[in-house]
Amino acid sequence: MEETFTAGIRPGGLTGGREIRILICHILSELGEPMGFDEMTEAILADGTANYFEFADALSELRETGCVVTFKTDSGINEYAVTEKGKAAAKTLENDLPLSVREKSTESARNIIQRRRIEKENLVTITKTEDGYMIHIRVTDIGTDLMDLSLFMPTIEQALAVKEKFLGDPAGAYMGVLESLAGEF
Repeated sequence: MEETFTAGIRPGGLTGGREIRILICHILSELGEPMGFDEMTEAILADGTANYFEFADALSELRETGCVVTFKTDSGINEYAVTEKGKAAAKTLENDLPLSVREKSTESARNIIQRRRIEKENLVTITKTEDGYMIHIRVTDIGTDLMDLSLFMPTIEQALAVKEKFLGDPAGAYMGVLESLAGEF
């Protein structure tokens, strides 16, 4: 039977709080921007790099030692940012972590941040109708929206697939609709 604090960790993953604290500081330093708890959890735990409980303890310890700070965003979400003390620790100790762990977790975090930006700039909602689902896609811009489109999908699975495909490449979807309706520019 697996130990509670090693359950779900892949071979080569991090089992010590010290390593996880270094990784958290490293990721936040490399990104140069704050992340929410859920985003960091996804970046570090998604591929079995660490255990949830060890991760949560490490993040709490980093707050207590002043290596990370937390603040509320305008939308009320708690986000974490690395301090200068945390950056210095990450730089000094980064070689204590395997390069593959640092690279994989940092890339995962970058993808999560990119997805957050895409979802902020491209609004997708799905609503239940009497006979299926309406998916509403809106591509925002600084001024007038670039696209505002509604599509009917008979099943929730199809609606979710359209949402994911659109969010995977909003610019490509926009160009495809534009070329389909207006021809090449």
